[in-house]
Amino acid sequence: MVNLEMVNVNLEAVALLRVARRDLVAASYLREPHASEASWGLLIHQVLEKTLKAWLVNLEVLSPVSHDLKSLLNTLSKQNVDVMGLEEFAIFNPFGMQFRQESDPDPLYLNRRFWEMRAKELVDHVSTLTPV
Repeated sequence: MVNLEMVNVNLEAVALLRVARRDLVAASYLREPHASEASWGLLIHQVLEKTLKAWLVNLEVLSPVSHDLKSLLNTLSKQNVDVMGLEEFAIFNPFGMQFRQESDPDPLYLNRRFWEMRAKELVDHVSTLTPV
């Protein structure tokens, strides 16, 4: 017998990861230094937020209604998920919580290729946890 609740959980997680991958592709077009770091960072923040929420969905945990990556990581930690090494993603909180409202925030000069690679690694990892 098929567990419909689990199917719905899987579909929600898959949908979140699909959006995360879409945003990761979009961010790659803003990799060049002349492109706005704020726009690029907002997309990377969205990738991370959707991916962390997909992880919580996989665990059947209600994710906080928040753009705060620290809060999402804290919720994962409370589920005994090892978030060591993921805390560094909190550097993107200003993009999702503050810079999105500012017309011209001061750049952080982040290494865009590095952070895109790290975000992709997280998406790929959570995808392996998501049964299809």
